[in-house]
Amino acid sequence: MDPIIGVEQSQGTMWARIHEYFHANKEIESTRSESSLLNRWSAIQHDVNVFCGCLCRIERRQRSGTRETDKACALFKAEDKKHRKFSVMHCWNILKDKPKWMDKRKKIAAAKKTSNKKQKTAANSSPASLQPAAPADGVCDAQPSGRPAGKKKEKQKLRHGRTIETVDYLMEKKKEANIERELKKEERCQKAFTLQEERIKLEREKFEFKKKEAEKERRPRRRKRREFLAWI
Repeated sequence: MDPIIGVEQSQGTMWARIHEYFHANKEIESTRSESSLLNRWSAIQHDVNVFCGCLCRIERRQRSGTRETDKACALFKAEDKKHRKFSVMHCWNILKDKPKWMDKRKKIAAAKKTSNKKQKTAANSSPASLQPAAPADGVCDAQPSGRPAGKKKEKQKLRHGRTIETVDYLMEKKKEANIERELKKEERCQKAFTLQEERIKLEREKFEFKKKEAEKERRPRRRKRREFLAWI
């Protein structure tokens, strides 16, 4: 990112500078070496690249601008061999606006457009479209049947569509579970509030009862005192 140094520094020099910067600015106890930082960055870079691809696919399909990152996270987990969650969203939020990943998303989008054009060209130039017209008398030779062009790509497209549909379904289920959880939470709060009101009511009644009992005990004493004073 440094416009002066750029890429003209060696890998060893760059990671020595990264190692020095890391230990000068770290906020946690860590003894990471240069190779440890390099390995950690490789893992982050891999996951961010995969997530970037998932997000581009979601954006191409959805085009709504609503919670694409959540669906991309679900797609990342669905396609990961170990079904890992995307755990470096904080890194993506930093890297997504950097030139490398902005260019990567543009290249993915351009590659998709090129692929679509190739598929359309292949469909237009397929043997079916190049077959000669039938003779005027309605008699024609039988054409050899072969595997339709682009069948593999259609299967891949169908599989990707099913994967995204599965992600949509999972997101809907998650939304329903969150709504149900909120309703249960509200119900628990309401019950707690009701119990608290009943407790306050009982405490008030208990206080009033004690007050009345104390008043009853004071009345005979006052009467005896008045009688005594009158006698005197």
